[in-house]
Amino acid sequence: MFFKTSVAVATTAIGLTALAYPAQAAQFFFTYTHGGPTTPIVVTGTLTGDLGPGGIITINGFSDITYNGVDLDSDPFEWQPGSTFVDSYSNQSSGSGVPATASFSGASMDFVLFGSVFQYIGFGPVVVGNPTIFSSSLSQTITNPPLTNDLGGVEEPFNQAGWSIQLIPEPSAVVALLGLGLGALASRVRKQG
Repeated sequence: MFFKTSVAVATTAIGLTALAYPAQAAQFFFTYTHGGPTTPIVVTGTLTGDLGPGGIITINGFSDITYNGVDLDSDPFEWQPGSTFVDSYSNQSSGSGVPATASFSGASMDFVLFGSVFQYIGFGPVVVGNPTIFSSSLSQTITNPPLTNDLGGVEEPFNQAGWSIQLIPEPSAVVALLGLGLGALASRVRKQG
């Protein structure tokens, strides 16, 4: 009997998780670590987008971007809502109109994040012999703290192992799963008592 109850609870939890998966735009936290001891770069932030088949996220926007610990949402960089945008890296050379995308695995990356005065951080599928590239060209006016290891627009091979992205769960989904777990626990305690 315990096995059947466990399977029922697990199935319900999986079903609720599937329902909680974003049909509309969701938020994803990402981190990217690039380079070695001489040019370490760590980029973190939040992407907003739609999760599609194969773990591909169509990106609508971004926020909370940091580059080597420097918050790019504050002045003088001015990565503020309304003054920033995201585009496909491929569009920069071809104008093809494809959407900006990222993947959970890092195997499919095609987006560039722009600041208010044409600085950018980009991930694109363009370098011969390398499936994806990483590039940045950032304002050098940030001095407190100083911005370190900007690539100055140079395209370097993307480190797929350095890419990590995860869904930020909706509060309602967390509450639903917590309620399900507590309900199952109460039911089990009541049957034993």
